[in-house]
Amino acid sequence: MKAQSVKIRVIRVIRVLYRQCPPVLTVGLGLLLSLNVLAQSNLRLSGQVYDRHSRLPLAGVNVEVAGTPYGAVSDADGFFQVENIPPGSYTLRFSMIGYHDARQSGVEISPELPRRLSVALTPATIAGDSVTVTAGRETSGSSLEGDKLVLTADDIARYAALGLPQLLQQAAGVEVTSTGGGDSRAQIRIHGSRASQVLVLLDGQRLNNPQTGEVDLGEIPLEQIERIEIVRQGNSAMFGGNAFAGVVSFRTRALQERGYAGLRTRGGAFHSARGEAGGGITLGRTGLHLQASYLQDYSQQDFNFEYDGETLTRQNAWYRNRKFFGKISYQGHRQQANLRYHHRRGGQGLPSSYFEAMPHDGAFSDGASDALQLQHQWFFSRRGYLESSLGYHHLTTTYDNTRAASPFLRYHTRQENTVLEGRLNGMHFPASFLELRWGLNYQEERLDQENLLLPAASIGQKRRHTAAGVAGAEVDLPGLGALFSSARLRGALRYESYFSRATQGYPLAGLSLVPAALPWVSVSGSWGKAIRYPDFNSLFWKGDARARGNPELQPERKTFWNTSIRFGGENEYLPVFSAFYYRERIRDLIFWHRTVSGVWEPRNEERARQQGVDVQLSQKLVTDHLHFQAAYSFIEALNESPEPNRRGREIVFIPRHTLNSSLWLGLGPLHALLVYRTLSERQTVPANTAVPLSAYDVWDLSLNIRHEFGPLQLDAGYALKNLGGTSYELLRGYPMPGREYQASLSVNYVFKNQ
Repeated sequence: MKAQSVKIRVIRVIRVLYRQCPPVLTVGLGLLLSLNVLAQSNLRLSGQVYDRHSRLPLAGVNVEVAGTPYGAVSDADGFFQVENIPPGSYTLRFSMIGYHDARQSGVEISPELPRRLSVALTPATIAGDSVTVTAGRETSGSSLEGDKLVLTADDIARYAALGLPQLLQQAAGVEVTSTGGGDSRAQIRIHGSRASQVLVLLDGQRLNNPQTGEVDLGEIPLEQIERIEIVRQGNSAMFGGNAFAGVVSFRTRALQERGYAGLRTRGGAFHSARGEAGGGITLGRTGLHLQASYLQDYSQQDFNFEYDGETLTRQNAWYRNRKFFGKISYQGHRQQANLRYHHRRGGQGLPSSYFEAMPHDGAFSDGASDALQLQHQWFFSRRGYLESSLGYHHLTTTYDNTRAASPFLRYHTRQENTVLEGRLNGMHFPASFLELRWGLNYQEERLDQENLLLPAASIGQKRRHTAAGVAGAEVDLPGLGALFSSARLRGALRYESYFSRATQGYPLAGLSLVPAALPWVSVSGSWGKAIRYPDFNSLFWKGDARARGNPELQPERKTFWNTSIRFGGENEYLPVFSAFYYRERIRDLIFWHRTVSGVWEPRNEERARQQGVDVQLSQKLVTDHLHFQAAYSFIEALNESPEPNRRGREIVFIPRHTLNSSLWLGLGPLHALLVYRTLSERQTVPANTAVPLSAYDVWDLSLNIRHEFGPLQLDAGYALKNLGGTSYELLRGYPMPGREYQASLSVNYVFKNQ
């Protein structure tokens, strides 16, 4: 009956989405039909398969129950489930291309409780597109998605006290900018890009706001995240628009226990307070898993800072949020389904930019966001699957500065943005040397903006859509065994129709090689084209008298190529090293310029060039006790437009040199993490004539004590950020706080599987 109730709710969701977006009806019907199995499940065997060296989950592993017709294929998170096996003792076989087969004998299947296994597979060779690189367990690799870095649950746990920005910046080439401390509005950049040029995904659903193109990392329910994948290159072939500079994909955790319940609290400097409660449960043998969490946080974030020899006070920098996350998952023999809902409601003060040049006037923003996604995977054979999803993302934001003394500075606007998305993707392994992918995608973006002070200046309602088809393949090249133990060629092509523009194609090609004489070394390279369409703000903005949109803007386009080399010996005491070189030619880059009348307006820069190198190093100094990591990035980004005052000048706000390093110490229940970050100066105006933002060095430290009392887990932590009290800016005019401390306590109770 519970499964039938879930099914009825899913039907209602599909009906709502159909009324909003009829083109995704076909995908919705496929999801509905596949969910008929919810009332028929009889789970007997489940588990997870992972790489023995990297400890990362493996997708596409064949699981066979010897001597029976029963079997399964592991999903994207390495999980598998087998139903309806008669009670008894069995032998299981696990097989996957590039790994040695594994076998487990004497697996007892009981009619009362499902049996759960954890299986490690050993790589047959050092794969050309994966090697361990971080102080935790990060994997770097090249595939159709692009050159990829992976942060695992261990990495997330180690940086829990310091926060998501510090964690993401341990990946070379990644920078997170913020308008203040704590959990203030923070955005991710890759290779000096704008935040609007980075595609952010949550379980495959894009979160980029069509109004600004950006994502506030506060939208991410970090407490529910167990895996982060970072692609450091543009890839319109596989991801479409917004994936201009790269992709950051967050994956929520899968419930591995019979159930859990937890409480977390945190408090510290600037009157910061945070509390969270959450839990999850597996509903018997139905294959259904329920997870939910609720969080509230608040901070004042006013502080003193030094500027031009004076001590000034940052004001009106408060924020508060309420977040809810819920997820219903079903795992069966040949399919799995997920229904995810994420809600955020909050507000924040808007401190004056440019220090004390302008009063803040008590300006603030208030809003809510709702993200709903229905996702389904069907394994039509042991060598392939189909994945379909429906997504709905709605954002409402109000900006209020009606108390400003000058009418020129007053604004009061309300904007609603809605994104509707339907996707159907497939993957198939017709032979041991060939992987095929294909997909269809439809997305519609809607804007409804109202100027509450000057209704005649409202943008009103705008709508645009994209429709695309993509096909790709990866193939092992034969006949190269004498020179290379692995040679893999990949390619993809996307045809995309955007609004009223003609359909265009976006290609991607790449090659990965592992020399036969050096099986611990891999070399790879990629070439492709990318596009990003202007956001609604850039096209139509009428928010106040200081800025206006430009409906004549052209999409940003670029052609890129990159190459990487990775070293990772089987000896765990040898360093793990990777280097990534990239070069890009960009056309029609969008920047906001100040006109002679003092009004800001976006314009296309005709040409730009960017190149750089990312270097990643990880070293185990003492196994399971002491790890060191360093990530260095060099970027040269030049404006090559014909204007004399900008030609050959550095593009603003892009540092040439960035270094992040960390040292992790684990001694029994005690864990310590020391993080160092240094950034070179950045230009602030296109002509490079103004005083640049200063270089800075920052040290952060966190201490954690973890202990388990049977099923009860306790975790107490203390974080001290900016140990030296350094004065610095991430964005022009927004100072960062000096020394900041936080203390946290987490209590979890885990119901173990029997």
